[in-house]
Amino acid sequence: MTKKERRRKRKPPLEPEHTLLATVKSVTMSYYVRKHGDGVSDEAITDVLCDIVAMTPNMPQHLGKEVTCSLMCSREYRRVDDPDEEGWPRVGKGQTIPETPFLLSMRLGKDGGLFSAYLPEAAYWALQAHLKSGRLTFIEASFIKPRHGIGDLTSINFSETPPEEP
Repeated sequence: MTKKERRRKRKPPLEPEHTLLATVKSVTMSYYVRKHGDGVSDEAITDVLCDIVAMTPNMPQHLGKEVTCSLMCSREYRRVDDPDEEGWPRVGKGQTIPETPFLLSMRLGKDGGLFSAYLPEAAYWALQAHLKSGRLTFIEASFIKPRHGIGDLTSINFSETPPEEP
C-alpha cells in the first residue's frame, strides 16, 4: 500500500444552515393521556399551520406552501406506593420528558412541510398560549440541507415581528 492510498479522504466543508421563515395561519391543540403498567403518561401537541414566505438559500418551489410546526410536551406519572400516605396507592407527581428541548427534523416536499420539537413543560405552555392568542405571528426555523426532503432541525425562533435582514 502506498502513502497515497493510505491518505484519508477529506470531508467536504459543511454547508451553511438553511432557513425558513413562515407566517402563522392557525393553531390547533390536542391532548392524549394513557394508562400503562404502573403509571400514566400524557402528551400535549400544538400544531401551528403556517405559510412559507422566505427561504435561505432561495427555494422557490417551497415559497407559498404550507408548513406545520408541531410542538410537543410529554409527562409520565408513576405509582407511588407509600403505605403512610392517605389514599394509598396513588399516582405520583408528573415528570416531564424530556427535561430539555429536543429538536427533531425538517421535512419539505412538493405539498408543503413539517418540523417538530419536544419542549420542556413551562416553555411549551407559555408558547402555546402566545400562539393561540395570535401574539406570535412569525416562525423562523433553521435546518441542515435536506437530503431526500429531510434535514435535521437546528433552531426555531418564534416572534411577533419578522426578523431583520442581515
